[in-house]
Amino acid sequence: MSAAAIDELVGWALIDERIRQDLLGARRAEVLARYDLTEEERQWLLQVRAKDLTDFAAAAARWIEHRSAREITPYPDFLFA
Repeated sequence: MSAAAIDELVGWALIDERIRQDLLGARRAEVLARYDLTEEERQWLLQVRAKDLTDFAAAAARWIEHRSAREITPYPDFLFA
């Protein structure tokens, strides 16, 4: 998972108005192509509906949290060795 890439994307969108406008507009795919995202992440982020960067960042954070929760095993293997 490239949570770091998503964090970088949102960070740049905070400080660069052009990136922010492109990310929230019709050029989102072009912006996402600049970052080291998995195909799943790219497709998901293309579908996010956001009226502003706050909405976009919140949706991305929820998705990262959801992905992280799926990757955590409830009991590590070493407990059963």
